Amino acid sequence: MINYSKKNLTFLLAVFILTAIFSSGILDKRENYWAEASFWNTIKAWVTINPLSVKVAAPLDVQVNKVFKVTAEVVNKGEEKINNTKGEIFLPREGIVFLKKNPVQKVGVIPPKKEKKVSWSVKGEKEGYYVISISVSGELQEQVVSAEDSIMVRVIKPLPKGKTWELFQNLFDFFQEWFMF
Repeated sequence: MINYSKKNLTFLLAVFILTAIFSSGILDKRENYWAEASFWNTIKAWVTINPLSVKVAAPLDVQVNKVFKVTAEVVNKGEEKINNTKGEIFLPREGIVFLKKNPVQKVGVIPPKKEKKVSWSVKGEKEGYYVISISVSGELQEQVVSAEDSIMVRVIKPLPKGKTWELFQNLFDFFQEWFMF
């Protein structure tokens, strides 16, 4: 005969009671689920598939003090519309600045299998590599869905005009990248 301690018996009893409650449907009050997985009607799991996605686009190289656009392509891959969609851009603390004060833009309603674009105007103030991120969110059947993407932008010095300088700059960039000096 197996000898169980009081802790083990209490734990097994709790698992038995919870399993009985959940498998009988007493606490099963969810109405808005898309897929249900069941293991002998004892363990149930709900899977919600996020149909919202975003893809960020920006120039890879921008010159200091030049304005450029960061664009987000927001896609609804699902079968139902997504309401109250908005996008927010996140910039590094220094090096790149907004031209407008509000980083959040409304995208609105995105119909099923459709996409919308939203963009922000920003300016590179200091040379360097910077990561720009965009987060989008919306409501699908009274649940929040969201997606994020980011891109790296390099802010460079303005180049002097002339083909000789461009050749020199390209050689310099090559050696700097490969030999790290």
